[in-house]
Amino acid sequence: MIVLVLILTLTWMALQSSFTLPDLIVGFIVSYGLVTLASRFLSAPFTDGGLGRSRIDNRNYARLTLKWIAFIGFALWSILKANIDMARIVLFRRVDDIKPGIIAIPLDVKSDAGITVLANLITLTPGTVSLDVSTDRRTIYIHCIDVQDADAVRDDIKQNFERRVMELLP
Repeated sequence: MIVLVLILTLTWMALQSSFTLPDLIVGFIVSYGLVTLASRFLSAPFTDGGLGRSRIDNRNYARLTLKWIAFIGFALWSILKANIDMARIVLFRRVDDIKPGIIAIPLDVKSDAGITVLANLITLTPGTVSLDVSTDRRTIYIHCIDVQDADAVRDDIKQNFERRVMELLP
């Protein structure tokens, strides 16, 4: 349903030939209203969305929408912070003091969508790259540009990134 709202919002903006913030807000409100009104008439497989929900009522849909918006805001904030950290490393650290490394992080998230979102979020933050996920899907391997404390990096990713991904895509 979230994807449908986003597609309708982008369609609204394209039809308006304007990609401004007010058009984004109006498009989101119109799209959200249309999807909310039409959700009771849509077939069950469509509203299920493959996420294990048999029926989505308006309260849960609104809560899920707010969680996704909060997640996107968190992701943008994390990317901004990582850019600042990378600038500090590049500008103020000596090459000999930078310790790149590969870290194995055990996964609690089980769904393919959750693992994919987590891996992409890790890769989007400057200074880290997702390398691989084990065949049993229990471990993700990442490369970090500066690993002073591997446990701290592991805990940061599990507590901040993975926890938030699991709220949306367990």
